[in-house]
Amino acid sequence: MVENLEHLMRRAARAPRAPRAALYRELLRSETYLLTLDEPLAQGEVKRVTHADASFPVWADKDAELGGVWVPVFPARDRVREFVAARGLRAPRGKEFLWMGHMPGQVFSLLRGVRRFAGVRLYLDRESTVDLHWAEAAALAEGRLPADEPAVFELPIERLIIPAGARLSFGRLPPWPCEEKPRLLFMPEAGRIRPEDVRRLVRLPLGEGRHAWTPCRHFLQILRRLRALGVDETDHFVETMLSAQITFEMYGEAEALCEWLIARGRESHGWLGLAAVYGRTRRYEDCAEICGRGAEKYTNERAFHVNGLRALIALGRRDEAARRAVAATRLFPQDVVLEGLAQELTVAGVESHG
Repeated sequence: MVENLEHLMRRAARAPRAPRAALYRELLRSETYLLTLDEPLAQGEVKRVTHADASFPVWADKDAELGGVWVPVFPARDRVREFVAARGLRAPRGKEFLWMGHMPGQVFSLLRGVRRFAGVRLYLDRESTVDLHWAEAAALAEGRLPADEPAVFELPIERLIIPAGARLSFGRLPPWPCEEKPRLLFMPEAGRIRPEDVRRLVRLPLGEGRHAWTPCRHFLQILRRLRALGVDETDHFVETMLSAQITFEMYGEAEALCEWLIARGRESHGWLGLAAVYGRTRRYEDCAEICGRGAEKYTNERAFHVNGLRALIALGRRDEAARRAVAATRLFPQDVVLEGLAQELTVAGVESHG
């Protein structure tokens, strides 16, 4: 029922840390709607079938700070019209904004094909929006319920150096299992924390067995602020940002950063990052394609060969993978991972002809 879904969305918007299992279940059994651009309709409704591998002109918000793409999803077609009116959106000449309806659960698998996809933003009104990050959208795409508790991650770098004089704030978080009195660390000058951000946290060791938590998004803001303060003046800053985004499953943001690297002449680094993102998000066609280009242009970058072989195996393109494995093991003799992949392909080839 639309009313139940809207009630659950409003409740989740008011209390971001509250359990969301009921909301997830309702999303899997409710129709949802997208905002799209298309030719004006003559009259009535037009029904089309959207396939999982098809592209369509979906309207989305770009994250101005991190570059990922957030796609608004609506519980009812009326909410689409209200959204357009509230934003004052104007369609390009010859186009108009339309709503696109999808059967229960279908929209999540379709949206994973959107470039730089960071997640879904469930929209009810200006005061009631709920973010479902990539990981939650991926679970729903497979018909699974995402975890209720906050996603927690370990520090993705060796240590975080905060200079003397930097202003820090500490607060208390409502406890969850295994945490009696969790503490929240906040650097006000780095950026603000939204209530929604506390659903994804990274552990910050404070020494002497103590630790605090900070939202993953705020951790990235802290890294940028430290860079501005001159704490990290090396070329490692971008690599650290990319590594953290991939660790935090912020794949849309990581994809945007890779494209930024490529546009600034750091093609090999950008391609390596994209290969990692595509592999983790199971976009194996994209991974195989960019690794093939990378292995040809940057022959000595081992990661292109390894990730490319894994993608080809996942796609079932074993003959092509076997040819690339031969070339890769010649380039990197006695490489344990490449030899293992080559052996896997040899065994599979023997069994298929047995």
